[in-house]
Amino acid sequence: MAQRKQFLDAVAVAMITPGPVVITVVFIGYIVAQLPGALVSAVGIFLPVCLFTIFPAAWFRRHRDDPHLKAFVQGVTAAATGAIAGAVVILGEKAISDIPTAAIALSSLAILWFTKLPEPLLVLLAGAIGVGLWLIGGNAA
Repeated sequence: MAQRKQFLDAVAVAMITPGPVVITVVFIGYIVAQLPGALVSAVGIFLPVCLFTIFPAAWFRRHRDDPHLKAFVQGVTAAATGAIAGAVVILGEKAISDIPTAAIALSSLAILWFTKLPEPLLVLLAGAIGVGLWLIGGNAA
């Protein structure tokens, strides 16, 4: 149970920083095998993406107006959006465990949907509310 909470915390922190997947993977590598695990996982997640971006870049520039390529990119974008939505559901099931956390989650969603409040500011605000509820005994954390 402690590892599940630790993983959830790592994902939450990673999502508010640049490169969330890399940070999460490096954290998991560290948990598994300390510094060598972190280094191997960082290279393993970063190097292929870097190479698949650099080497085919010229080809993509030449064919950017190709309707087949545009359709492919739209499909990949839809799949990535679905994967992210699936991860949100899984994380939400673990993180939203009572009325205060549900209220914070729904309020955050409404704020993001209807305003242009920067996400890091919203995370800080939600964290402060969670700490405040914890301090007054609401068991939000």
